[in-house]
Amino acid sequence: MPDTLRLERLCSFTHNNAVYWTAFSPDGETLATASLDNTARLWNLSTRELLGTLIGHGDGVAFVGYLADGRIVTASLDQSLKCWPAEGGAALMTFSGHQGYLTCASAARTGTLLASGGFDKTVRLWDAQSNLAVAVLSGHDDTVQCVAINNVGKLVASGSEDHSIRLWDPESKSLLKTITGHAGAIEGLAFSFDDRLLASASADGSVRLWTTAGDPVTVFESKSCRVKSVVFSPNGRWLVSGSSDGTLRVWQPANPRAVLEIPAHKNTIYGVAFSPDGTLFASAGFDRTIHLWSVTSE
Repeated sequence: MPDTLRLERLCSFTHNNAVYWTAFSPDGETLATASLDNTARLWNLSTRELLGTLIGHGDGVAFVGYLADGRIVTASLDQSLKCWPAEGGAALMTFSGHQGYLTCASAARTGTLLASGGFDKTVRLWDAQSNLAVAVLSGHDDTVQCVAINNVGKLVASGSEDHSIRLWDPESKSLLKTITGHAGAIEGLAFSFDDRLLASASADGSVRLWTTAGDPVTVFESKSCRVKSVVFSPNGRWLVSGSSDGTLRVWQPANPRAVLEIPAHKNTIYGVAFSPDGTLFASAGFDRTIHLWSVTSE
């Protein structure tokens, strides 16, 4: 079995302000990027040209993602989420309700569930089919910095400045478990593609791995910098984190030490993503750039 991951930078894209998130389309042909310049941009991965710009938010865009049907979802500091056609153009629907800056969001890989969190300390669930609010989930004692929906849309995780992770059942709209262990704000969350593991990134400099029942699995070697983002490879063999020092670190779930460290950006890496087939990787940073990488293992 391969035990070494290699990332080779292919090209870079730019925005006019910090880039907070990046996501591959379900068919792997387009890369979407979200920026504090109030826009999301769509990039053709074959020609590496700009396909279009999503304009409509009144403040920085903190998240961009795709629904299974190809529609695009964005979330903004203007306290709203928007849903757009796969090819871009005018927004199809807008979701509003947060009572403060909206800092994070997640779109289910199957179905139409959306989740968002923000300064109002709540997690909100939305249905991108009916354009309706589904639930307001309260319980965090501070800003919600990150949310994640598992791949089958049956579990929602949220991370907060209160140092806790909460697991929610979106069907019953109830809290399943509160996870503690980090000594700082939770900055990033990601489910493995088989929905067996949850990874958390923290301002305490560590990445932790949990079962989706909330039991601890691994604590990855702590660093002196904040860890802002984390993602699993589609095959589950790798975990990649992005930190405030601009470094990408590659981990294996059973190994507490990074197997690869790459100085990738000039400063904080806010967004990391694998393509659906695992052959491409993207990183997005405060330095206004998105780097596209090829992925090989040996």
